[in-house]
Amino acid sequence: MGGGISKAKYAPGKVVEKPPQDAKPVAAPKPPAASAPAPPPPPAAKKADGEASASQSVGGSWTKPKGPSPDDDVLLEAWKGQGKLHVLEGLWCTVPYKVTVVVGAGMDAEASRSKAQEILDGVAKEAESIFSHFVDSSEVSAINRLGAGEVHKPSAKMRKVLDMAGTVNRLTRGAFDPAILPIARYYEANGGLSVDESEIKRLAAFSKWACFQISDDGVSKKQAEAQMDLCGLAKGWAIDEMADRLKQAGFTACYVDWGGDIKVTGTHPAGRNWTVGVVEPPSEPGADDTGEDRRYLIHADLRDGQSIATSGDYLQVLGPNLSHILDPRTGAPVKITGDTCASVSVVTNSCMIADALATAAMVAGTVKAGRQLLDMFQGSGLKDPVMDYLLYSRAGPRVCRFVAPGLEKPEHREDRLARHEEAHVIIVGGGLAGISAAIEAVKARAKVTLIEKEADMGGNSAKATSGINACGTRVQRSSGVDDDGRYFERDTFVSAKGGTSELACVSMLSTKSADAIHWLMDEMGVPLTSLSQLGGHAKKRTHRVPPREDGTPVPVGYTIMSHARGAAKAYEGIEVKTSCTMKKLLQKETKDGGIEVIGVEYEDSSGTTHQLMADSVILTTGGFGFDHSSGSLMQQHRPDLVGVPTTNGKFANGDGIKLGTEIGASLVDMDKVQLHPTAFIDPKDPGNHTKYLGPEALRGSGGILLDQKGRRFVNELDLRSVVSNKILENCDNYIMPDGAEYRPWAWCLLNEEAQEKFGKPMLSFYKDQVGLFEAVEGIKGVAEKIGCDEATIIETLKEYAAAVETKICSKTGKVVFPSKISENDTDFILARITPCIHYCMGGLKISSSAEVLCPAKTGAVGKTTHIKRLFAAGECTGGVHGNNRLGGNSLLECVVYGRIAGERAATINQKTEGLLNTGEWMPVRLREVRATDEVYGQNTAVYRFELHGQLQITGLDVGRFISIRGELDGDTLTGYYSPISRPDDEGIIDILCRTDEKGGPIVNLLASLTPGSSCMMQGCGGVELTSYPSGGWGYQGRPVKKLSLLCGGTGLAPAVQVARAYFNMLSKQPEMSPQPHEGGVRIVYAAESAGDLAFVQAFEKLNKRYPGLITYYLVLNKPPKGWTQGIGFVDPDTIRQRLWFPPADDHVAVMCGPPIFEKIMCGNLAKLGYPRNQYYAFSATDN
Repeated sequence: MGGGISKAKYAPGKVVEKPPQDAKPVAAPKPPAASAPAPPPPPAAKKADGEASASQSVGGSWTKPKGPSPDDDVLLEAWKGQGKLHVLEGLWCTVPYKVTVVVGAGMDAEASRSKAQEILDGVAKEAESIFSHFVDSSEVSAINRLGAGEVHKPSAKMRKVLDMAGTVNRLTRGAFDPAILPIARYYEANGGLSVDESEIKRLAAFSKWACFQISDDGVSKKQAEAQMDLCGLAKGWAIDEMADRLKQAGFTACYVDWGGDIKVTGTHPAGRNWTVGVVEPPSEPGADDTGEDRRYLIHADLRDGQSIATSGDYLQVLGPNLSHILDPRTGAPVKITGDTCASVSVVTNSCMIADALATAAMVAGTVKAGRQLLDMFQGSGLKDPVMDYLLYSRAGPRVCRFVAPGLEKPEHREDRLARHEEAHVIIVGGGLAGISAAIEAVKARAKVTLIEKEADMGGNSAKATSGINACGTRVQRSSGVDDDGRYFERDTFVSAKGGTSELACVSMLSTKSADAIHWLMDEMGVPLTSLSQLGGHAKKRTHRVPPREDGTPVPVGYTIMSHARGAAKAYEGIEVKTSCTMKKLLQKETKDGGIEVIGVEYEDSSGTTHQLMADSVILTTGGFGFDHSSGSLMQQHRPDLVGVPTTNGKFANGDGIKLGTEIGASLVDMDKVQLHPTAFIDPKDPGNHTKYLGPEALRGSGGILLDQKGRRFVNELDLRSVVSNKILENCDNYIMPDGAEYRPWAWCLLNEEAQEKFGKPMLSFYKDQVGLFEAVEGIKGVAEKIGCDEATIIETLKEYAAAVETKICSKTGKVVFPSKISENDTDFILARITPCIHYCMGGLKISSSAEVLCPAKTGAVGKTTHIKRLFAAGECTGGVHGNNRLGGNSLLECVVYGRIAGERAATINQKTEGLLNTGEWMPVRLREVRATDEVYGQNTAVYRFELHGQLQITGLDVGRFISIRGELDGDTLTGYYSPISRPDDEGIIDILCRTDEKGGPIVNLLASLTPGSSCMMQGCGGVELTSYPSGGWGYQGRPVKKLSLLCGGTGLAPAVQVARAYFNMLSKQPEMSPQPHEGGVRIVYAAESAGDLAFVQAFEKLNKRYPGLITYYLVLNKPPKGWTQGIGFVDPDTIRQRLWFPPADDHVAVMCGPPIFEKIMCGNLAKLGYPRNQYYAFSATDN
């Protein structure tokens, strides 16, 4: 906030400035009626630990905070009675506060209460003495009294607030400005009822932050009249400080609530997050909202260290339709209308920032403008970026909440998961992908049997050391890492060059990555709070478990699997069968000739064979990195790697891939096998086939690689494939004493600094316990161990030290230097490393919904289809990582696709065959977006949505259209589309749409969706062309062979749908194909100009495939030079010459376009003698 007429709501001072008595609250003007208003928020339902509202400066005790469960209240009272918890209440600066503290271990009950009160009162007094301009002796008052050019040396606390004020002022482009005080005092003096514009203009010249200069020397003014009001930051600063000092004093948790602005630490005594109810503003600005009937917009969870601050127009007003908040950019009060924000709540880790941004968003005006402002503060480089927000305006009303990419709305998910029958799901493979799938399947009400061939679950997931990638996580945002899917997907595609990296699969991996991390943290309890940047990554996005107190690194894969195993064993509904080997997939052929999996055959530890039936099966069996026997997958696809050592366990032999292939599953990228560049060679057993993995962090901490002559030859932080190939190209073979040779190898060298960064306790394992690292003293020791000239080592390390200084190595292109290694270092360790088989990028081909794919039947539209009831996830699949997997993406893929597979398998048995044939609004999730400029024309895209089950169909006949509805910036947007997918397509519905402004406002909603996010969809009316069981099509009870499609403007999608469905019917029933003069599809498409044409390529593609059976003719009102087709408008002659004429019983014409176009075309057809039952118009009422 730049400033307000009454600052008492923030001011920690004794003097209270109040609004004039005659400044009565006035209702906002009634908003215009909305065509499709968003539903109003529900009344107060579940309880919360406290309320977030616009801060108040009037008395009265604060509403008793209540927890989400009555049992929580009982627990709180019990803890209070036992002295384990204290609730402190009172007033600071006329503003009520209520602070709940949880007593730490060993603290005395009564003494701890006094200590807490002492901390709170001390911070409040300190804030008053530093930041209150109502107190003459305060530090801010001293600054305000400075003359032009005079300098004040600020205290450390003042400097922190001044720096933040400048940052927020700059990033909000002046919407927040603490220097607004001169104008605020002017309004306070005259009550805001009459304004002298010339005086406002004069005051505005020095009521801006630019009038202050803040430097290392101190703070000064350019103009003596400039004054600052820091109360808008000071209250948040005080709340932050109270929470921090309580934590430092040993209180394990606290809930600091001062006038509706809140910060928490730790968790609620019940073991859950603290909760806050955000109050719905009253219908009239300035009205009292303290009654029992108050309603809530949301109930938000606050995690350890998070804050929420709310600003609103509903407690104070300056005059009719005028807020008490001033817009620093204009010097005028913010106007109150139905469309302006009535309330803004912001969640960050800093209450000071949350408070400032909440009011800056109020100044922005509309919900959309406020949302755009707050979006700039997500990972904007601030230490405490915005984690969540809610904006509310009365018109509609509009409620806009931060939506994380790829997250389905909770209410949509609840609705969707209530529409299927219980299923039995078999999961084969007990690694991270399998357990992730099992948990999600059980949560979706499935019964799960998990089959694992080893004695315990874990697989290669337990051996992972690099970490798990994700973009846009709260860990990144709290660390100031600005990362999103654009960068993550780009890095993944760069690493994948040369292989198959399906756009839809990578996009799903990226958009669901943050949710995967939060799921592991919140549901599995894995503390993935440490970040690192691996080779090939543009951002710091690899999440790890922080080291132990003694500095010992915690192995991330082992930790994740320990938690996952515990969860799998704890969940009811998951039966785990270990030491059981799957022998084959049980299947049957479907009526349409497809493949359907019905169960598995497996062998238990005694050798007994069992058959187990299921509704769906998920393969999570891992890769084939250890499969090096004769006839193995490695022998078939990468014979050059047979015998190459591996980091994989002996269980990684491609079981699931082999069994999937047996029933016809497609494979992809089976020759793409990743070599990890740093597997340790054990000098005691250099020929061992299985090797310890040298963690990525060895190089990430500053380790360098040297050849046998002591020279660097590669950027150690480059992609794994690059580093591996450089070792193979530049280094010698490993020669045994008996003369036997193994593959090329290199030395890994770490100095003292790199050892410290990696963690000496972990190095102790590799060095002292298994003898892989050897310690040497100085340059001479390095040269002796390597067996090279000492001068070469000196030259190598001098070059490296120089590169560290210039931040670029001209020899290798390295630009990131975690540690500085020089010839002056003394304590070194070295290890022998070699590239080894680490990961298999290829495997079973899957969709972005984890469905196992197989070749489509001959003649079908599309090259692949899914195997019914079969899913897969993890390393047994391909199509995600391409030629080279990006480090840290393996564990992520397991979680993302494991969870997708689990839920999709669990929802296989839908209660209804057709999702959209009832006319009811249904929630649907976006699966993928495919740009189709080269297929259907410029500015077009296909949006593929998932139906609720893999085998479910839409239930819509060809020619029917659908409606899409969703909320954007608090507005409900609705659009209408004709599906281009076929009625019998299972599990999906595709819509083809324009992506430019010609697609209408709904384009903005579609553009806001990312894979995994949701909207609502409804089946509507349409031409309803039906398929006859005996073959062919019918319309209104009569067979149809001839189709005429009249299209105008952007209304071509229905024609695409009808034409594609017609030719799909012919591909399945070639005996129904007519001679060109007897039937087929004829199209006339009219548009204003060539730039308006869309989807034409679709017809050209069909024309090449079915020559003579489809023709199209284009008519332009404004044709380009050299145009050879129709000009002007579609007249009866055009219809007679280009469509089916004369009328016939086996003919129907369908019109697709704006209503006026369809009306004119109906008239033309009638003039030509077409009976009314031979043509259909979407906008007509007499079809």
